[in-house]
Parts: sequence; C-alpha cells; structure tokens
Amino acid sequence: MDLPIIGVTVGDPAGIGPEIVLAAAAQESVRAQCRPLLIGSIPNLRRTCEAVGISTALVDVDVEGFVDGALAVRNVPGVDPEQAFGIAAAEAGRASYDYIVEGVRMAQEGEIASLVTAPINKAALKLAGLGHQGHTELLADLTLSPWSLTYFTVQDLRVLFLTRHLSLRQALDSIDQDMIVRTLERFVSVSHMVGLESPRIALQAMNPHGGEGGLFGSEEIDILAPAVELARSLGIDVTGPVPADSVFALAAQGRFDVVLSLYHDIAAGVCKSIDFHGTVSTTLGLPFLRFSVDHGTAFDIAGKGVADSRNMAHTLLTAARYAHATPSPADLA
Repeated sequence: MDLPIIGVTVGDPAGIGPEIVLAAAAQESVRAQCRPLLIGSIPNLRRTCEAVGISTALVDVDVEGFVDGALAVRNVPGVDPEQAFGIAAAEAGRASYDYIVEGVRMAQEGEIASLVTAPINKAALKLAGLGHQGHTELLADLTLSPWSLTYFTVQDLRVLFLTRHLSLRQALDSIDQDMIVRTLERFVSVSHMVGLESPRIALQAMNPHGGEGGLFGSEEIDILAPAVELARSLGIDVTGPVPADSVFALAAQGRFDVVLSLYHDIAAGVCKSIDFHGTVSTTLGLPFLRFSVDHGTAFDIAGKGVADSRNMAHTLLTAARYAHATPSPADLA
C-alpha cells in the first residue's frame, strides 16, 4: 500500500519549527506510516541541520523525488540561509507565510493528503506586514473558508473549542445560543473526518459548579441550557451544561466522545496537562485536514539542539491516520 504524502510547513525559520520537523520526519516510526514532504527553504534547513547536529540528507522533491534515507523538501526560496535564530524578523515572518501559502496550494490541488504546520510567530508576521490573529485564521483566509474549528486530541480526550484567540472577557461576552448551536452543527457535519459518527458531545458549563441554579451566574440558565435543548431538537447528541471541574474527566472515562469547551485556555490547558507532547491540534472546516503541534516557536531555545520533537512526531502520526479524509461541499456549507 502506498503511504500517504503529508505536507509539513517548517514554520518560522528563527524558531524551533525546522528543527522539530527535521527530527520527527526522520523517525522510522513516522516514515513507516507516511511520506513526510517538508515545505521550506532547503539552504535554510541545511543550516538548521548543521546548527543542531542533524545528519539527515535533504533532497529537492521536484528534482529527485522521494529518495530512501533522505527527507524530501518542496523548496520555497526567499529566506537568508543564515537567518538568525531566536529573533522575530520580517524576513522570517514572510518566509513562514510563503511556506503556508505553498502548503495550502498543494493540499487544495491534491499533491498532499493532509497538511501539518510547525509554529509561526505573530510578531514576525506583523513585522512583515502580515498581521493575523493566528495560524488557523490565516488558513481560513487563504482557503476562503467561511468557518473553521479548532479540535484538540490527547490520549482518550477530545476537546472542541467554542472560542479561540480572545481575552477571557471578550470570549465570555461573545457566547450566545446561536454560536453554540452553530458550532455543534458544524462539528457534527465534519466529525466523520476524524473517525466520529454521531458523536456524543458534552457542553462545558461557564460558571463554578454549573452556576448552582443561578447562584454563581445565570449563563447556564439563560444561554447554555437553551442551546443544548435547541441542538437536541436538531438531532445532535449533546448533554449539558456539565460543570467544568468534571466534564473533562467524564469524557476521558468514555461518558462523552467530545467536550465543547467555552474558552481557549481551559480547553488547551486541560489537554496539555494530560500530556503536553501528545496533544495534537486539528483544524476542521477547511477543504482539507490541517494538524499542528500544541506549542509555539520557542525562540529562547531555537538553534540549540534541545527542542523536543515528540509533539511533532505525534502530529505527523495523527495526520497519517486521517490522511485521506476530505470534506464534501455539503459538509462545509
């Protein structure tokens, strides 16, 4: 059986992205499940190999194809091979953006089965005049996707984010019944892509102990419970609101397939506390599946050969598992 080709953007050249991609993609356990195709600058990647002591050979996929014992690279020129590590720079921000643009093109044209992304740096993007809230929002813009969802998996826990990069106050103020029901409908329409048919979903409560009948806030009564009732009337298997101090444990024990969490740092914090290196982020709602690590560019350790590649290896293996799942136009309506 032919192994799926997984495109991997190497991220900001000044961060740890190139290092962890090179290390993870070279692992035998990863190469047994997929053919990683790195998307970046070959001269810059060779500089990274020299800096951190990685001896894997790199080949230009457009010249030599896939070669046993070497890592294939789609060469995207434009960044100085000697780009300094650990510093937010406009050139590095532009390069990371160009890698993403090429990865999106490859995914949309069927050259790769799915896309894995290494970390980018928002400050570097801003210096390059490419301000975005985050990686996911950038991908949605490039693919003209009307919506996208962030979905974390770690061990037996699956968590869907209701809000992403907003302050806590902004996030909680933005939540209403329509947002919850719309997110549930969208997730159910694409959940088959990540192996879930008719998922059992728990809606996380907002207030301590689920509000205690209105003693600690009325959002459960006024917003969350009515949203659950409406979603259930639409055929969605959703329960809640379930207090945040128990819903994740219940899901990990198998009571629910997925938790819909209200706020970014609750969702991410729970997952990373279980296994930081094993948490994988999946973006749903794009014309293809996108997977990413759960950490940033780590400028403080970039180029020193100490970055841990386990999270990237987990991400590549997850991408291989769901490599050929593609949404239909109806799924993304």
